[in-house]
Amino acid sequence: MKDSLLQEKNFNLIIDAYRKSLLLRYSEENIKKFSELSKIDRTTIDKLVKYFLELLYPPLEDRLKLDNAFASLSNFVHSPSKLMGVLGNIPYAVMKFGKMLFSALQAGMNALRSYLAAHRFEKELYDASLPLIEKGIDISEEKIFNSLLAKIPQADADEFRHQVVKLFEILSNQELLVKVQDVMLHVIEKMESNKNIYTSEEVEGIRLGYGIIEKGKELFSSLKKEDVETVLKGIDIVEKSFFERAKQENI
Repeated sequence: MKDSLLQEKNFNLIIDAYRKSLLLRYSEENIKKFSELSKIDRTTIDKLVKYFLELLYPPLEDRLKLDNAFASLSNFVHSPSKLMGVLGNIPYAVMKFGKMLFSALQAGMNALRSYLAAHRFEKELYDASLPLIEKGIDISEEKIFNSLLAKIPQADADEFRHQVVKLFEILSNQELLVKVQDVMLHVIEKMESNKNIYTSEEVEGIRLGYGIIEKGKELFSSLKKEDVETVLKGIDIVEKSFFERAKQENI
């Protein structure tokens, strides 16, 4: 996501509208429409929504901080020299972190991709919303916002849904998350001891990722395995149904 879009005069209206839409589709009234989700208690759903709103789709000010940190994190993980500079050589890293090292690194990459996918079609939403905004139309109104979502290509919507579910799959794997956090703490320590190589923004990106994982652990730690599977299935069902309904309403 380019900074120029986040800094557009009315872009905060897109963020606010999407946040309102999230609250509507995970509302108690809407969730009752899905028999598959009857086993999920409301407290768990509320935690899920809170995670969405705080760490995937926060208000504009926090979103700017998140995007800057994730941009730094992306630059870091896509630079082999920087990455191996903090992990050491491969045999040493495997000895220190065990066989799950590569799974941990892959999980971090997947989490990054999922975050970026969550905002991939914002430009299309924003461009489509401008004529309405200029007319003083409230784009956060449900039918209006759904008409904007209906313009998103099916493939983009499917990719977004798959990436979001993948992110929550990662967050539900407690053993893997512990290893991911071990690696991240080691990386932070090494980066802070080599400030002439690593920028404060890169360090902040890793710290932010650590915090997102910690909150994800809290989200799933109290759930049984079968409940986790129901939650993951539920996210997929709700997001798919929501987009399909928006499409059908605007044929």
